[in-house]
Amino acid sequence: MESVKPQAEMPKARRAAPGGSGAAQERILAAALAVFTEHGLEAATLRQITERAGVNLAAVSYYFGSKDNLVRQTLERLTAPYVAARLAALDACEAEADGGAPVLERVIEAIVRPTVQLTRDPTGGRSLIRLLLQVRARPRDATTGFFVERMDPAAHRFVAALARALPDTGRDVLFWRYTFALGALVQVLTDADPQLMRLKRLSEGLCDTDDEEEIIAQLVAFVATGFRAPPPPG
Repeated sequence: MESVKPQAEMPKARRAAPGGSGAAQERILAAALAVFTEHGLEAATLRQITERAGVNLAAVSYYFGSKDNLVRQTLERLTAPYVAARLAALDACEAEADGGAPVLERVIEAIVRPTVQLTRDPTGGRSLIRLLLQVRARPRDATTGFFVERMDPAAHRFVAALARALPDTGRDVLFWRYTFALGALVQVLTDADPQLMRLKRLSEGLCDTDDEEEIIAQLVAFVATGFRAPPPPG
C-alpha cells in the first residue's frame, strides 16, 4: 500500500475552562455546522456563529483559536463516525477474505453503506455532503490539510483492497475509478437531499431516494460494473 507522508498533527479544540462546562463548546460546534451549511465556509462569519450559539467571540478564540480550526473541528465531528464505520466495514470484508482476495462488491459496499447511512442529519438533510461539496469547490489550506490528514489514509486502504480484489487492474485505473465511485456517491446523495430531490422528480417517483437500501444496491451494482470494465485503449 502506498505510504502517506506524515503530516503535522491537527490542532485540538481546547477543553472547557476549569469549573466551566463543555456545553459552550458543543453549542459552538452545532452553530458552526448550521451556519457553514447555510452560508458557506467562506461567507460564514464568527459573529453569526457566536450569535447562534449564544456565546461571545472570546469563547471561540478560547476553544478553537481561529475560524480555520473551527472549520476543521466541524469537519472532524461530521466525518469521524462515517470514516470509522467505513474502515470497520473494510476490516470485516478483509476478515471474510481470510487472507485471500476480497469480494469486489463487499469492498464497494464498505465505501457506500456507511456514507449513505451516516450522513443524514436529524432534519433528513445531508449537511456533511453539502459541506464536502463546498470544500471541493473552494479549496483552502485548512480544508486541504484536513483531507490529507484524515481522509487520504482511508482512501489508500480502500485502493489497496480494490487492488487485491482486481489484481489485473492497473493502480492508476483503480485510483481513477475510486474517485469516480466517490463522485457517483456524492451526486446521488446530493440529489437525495430533501431540499432538492432531483432524481425522484426527474424519474417521476420511479427512483425513491428516501430508500437508503435501494441507493446502496444501485450504487454497488453501478460502481462494481465500472471497476470491472476494461481500461480505455492506450
